[in-house]
Amino acid sequence: MRYKKGQVNTLAPAILSLVFAAIVLVMGLVVTQSAVDTRDGTQTGTVAANETLTISGAGVTDAITHATDCGYASWTPTAVYNDTDSGNQTLVITTDYTVNTDGTLTNVTYWENPIFVTYTYTWGGEACIAGNKTVYGLGSFADFWEIIVLAIVITVVIGLLLVIFGGSRRR
Repeated sequence: MRYKKGQVNTLAPAILSLVFAAIVLVMGLVVTQSAVDTRDGTQTGTVAANETLTISGAGVTDAITHATDCGYASWTPTAVYNDTDSGNQTLVITTDYTVNTDGTLTNVTYWENPIFVTYTYTWGGEACIAGNKTVYGLGSFADFWEIIVLAIVITVVIGLLLVIFGGSRRR
């Protein structure tokens, strides 16, 4: 059985292309994640209406709604009220409460529930949300690596069999 030299080498460009595509995918993930991280805490939002917080014991309130936003960095209450039977009572920072960066209040001296808060906050913005969705989508692509590698191995094996046994034979 005779075959031409170099026929096995026709598979090398395909293999190199797949390796290059994998490297580009990984680099894309790294660059996209870096871009998302730079968007953290760059947008400012305002809650104009009073948001309700409840005291959960030991003077700690539950977190503000926007503490779970993409790229949340900090918040600043502009008005804090305590709901009493006689109406809303204005609370004073450092006297009645302290502000925590995680979006909660502590040392609340008034134990009436709920507490109403108006505040501004910083977060990553829509770019952070889009970037996180992209990183998640590219990350879930890794679930298919086993199938992709299996397809590559099958392609190489079939290619080798065709190169070795598929040539013309001289009798």
